[in-house]
Amino acid sequence: MLMIGCKPKTAAFPERNEQEFSQYWYNGQAEISSYTVNQSRYSANHEGQSIFVFVTEDFSRRKHVKLERPETASSEAVKVMKLNATEEFITGLYKYNVMNSVFTPIDLDSDPHSLKVTSGIQEWCGQSFIQAEWKSNRYDIRQMSYFENDGDADLSLAMGWLEDELWTKIRIDPNALPLGEVKMIPGFTYLRLSHVEKKVYKATTTLTPNGNRFVYRIEYPALHRSLDIAFEAAFPHRILGWKEMIGTNEMTTGQILNTIRSDYWKHNQPADTTLRGDLKLK
Repeated sequence: MLMIGCKPKTAAFPERNEQEFSQYWYNGQAEISSYTVNQSRYSANHEGQSIFVFVTEDFSRRKHVKLERPETASSEAVKVMKLNATEEFITGLYKYNVMNSVFTPIDLDSDPHSLKVTSGIQEWCGQSFIQAEWKSNRYDIRQMSYFENDGDADLSLAMGWLEDELWTKIRIDPNALPLGEVKMIPGFTYLRLSHVEKKVYKATTTLTPNGNRFVYRIEYPALHRSLDIAFEAAFPHRILGWKEMIGTNEMTTGQILNTIRSDYWKHNQPADTTLRGDLKLK
């Protein structure tokens, strides 16, 4: 089932160069970017930091997990762009830890929908987790939360793009971004922090050039919320920053610090902590 929303009549970006794409994304390394964050929470703004880890991997279309031996499961293997996005910020005495994971097929013509998104938030009061899995024509969502108003719940949502998958679509092919009047499932972190109903909302999306970058904007009239994602116009279309506005006085921003390429999973010894300096991490 195709989602409501369409590609621009004239593509804003050149057709993806498969050789260039393969050399960058299939060389056994991840792309890791660090960001400074100014997070709005409790009617105040809090300094924080975020890490985006983009990497390609073989994923199980059936189980929705990473395939450890894809050569033995070729019938269910699908190559995906994975994003692990983390954020830490302190509200007064205590800290929030946020992590979102998105798994989006590289071949968007065959698989236009992300197969899975998970989101977890931990803070001193408790923790919550939400997962969405693509099931042919809908997203099946499972929620587990310490908080009474959220609790544990299962629901299905059809006919809506996932806001959380827009970040990976930018990296795979920004021409695939939905434009115009669309139906969108807001980002899971926003849904948890704002306590609004988890459903498909009407949204308007635009793509605007600005020098050597583009800004992709999503506006939700019913939520009085907008999200701007700034990214490089040229391949590999790095995410440069973002701005979220809620109402007229709640603003959260992220701004890139640095980007490295690394097989980071091999750098897990105490001596490897020096590599964090390349990302300007605190």
